[in-house]
Amino acid sequence: GYVSIAGDWLQGPYVYYLYSTYGFGKGEIGQLFIAGFGSSMLFGTIVGSLADKQGRRRACVTYCITYILSCITKHSPEYKVLMIGRVLGGIATSLLFSAFESWLVAEHNK
Repeated sequence: GYVSIAGDWLQGPYVYYLYSTYGFGKGEIGQLFIAGFGSSMLFGTIVGSLADKQGRRRACVTYCITYILSCITKHSPEYKVLMIGRVLGGIATSLLFSAFESWLVAEHNK
């Protein structure tokens, strides 16, 4: 889990610069960031219960797949593709900060 968190944090400072090199202005970049944070806010409310129902390990694997897809979208300069990536990144962030910890606690309690 800590490696995943470190990867998420290391990417953060470079995303704004990446979007600006694609030619997007502050407003468009702001919309992309708001989409990511808004997605995390919306999906964060349901991700924990889904992880409990579907399995915590499966939720962690889903995080990895979702985050990989989010990172792949960053290679495209298309706004719509980047927006999809930000939404996927928000979902992945919700999984990151709920599934790994709940899996650890569940295994500890066993």
